[in-house]
Amino acid sequence: MSTIRSLLLLLAVTAAALPAQAYCINNLLSDRNVRVVQDPHTDRLREDRTIDWTLKPGERRCCSGRNLDCNPSGRRESIVRLAITIAGEPGYQCGTAEGNETRVKVTGGGLVRIMDNPRHTPGGSPYVVRVRTHDKDITGPRGLQCPEIKNPPAKGKP
Repeated sequence: MSTIRSLLLLLAVTAAALPAQAYCINNLLSDRNVRVVQDPHTDRLREDRTIDWTLKPGERRCCSGRNLDCNPSGRRESIVRLAITIAGEPGYQCGTAEGNETRVKVTGGGLVRIMDNPRHTPGGSPYVVRVRTHDKDITGPRGLQCPEIKNPPAKGKP
């Protein structure tokens, strides 16, 4: 019996020591919902299970590291592309431009924070996104801007 207990204890300690491989998204805004939609999956079987979350003000959601629906390769170094939209009038789309889309990239072990822009100036974006990965802020001193959406997407699309 003590051998089984020892093995269970060893498994619990080993599991706790492994990296979590999960990324989290924090809506630090006090008055707006945020919609987070993962880019389509390359695996067609998981296509309908990608994340499409609406976070209320102050809410935090995480993708479990073992959940291949929201972290397709399941690794801490994996890159996941997200469309982040701040709801309300006017609406805002956060991230960097990639062709005709605006996206935020986060690694499997990263942290995304949507927040008020501490450096907001007239004509500038009132919101920014900060992305932290491997214990470094990779968005620079100004963060990723969230410009106003000029032409809102069709209903149901990010």
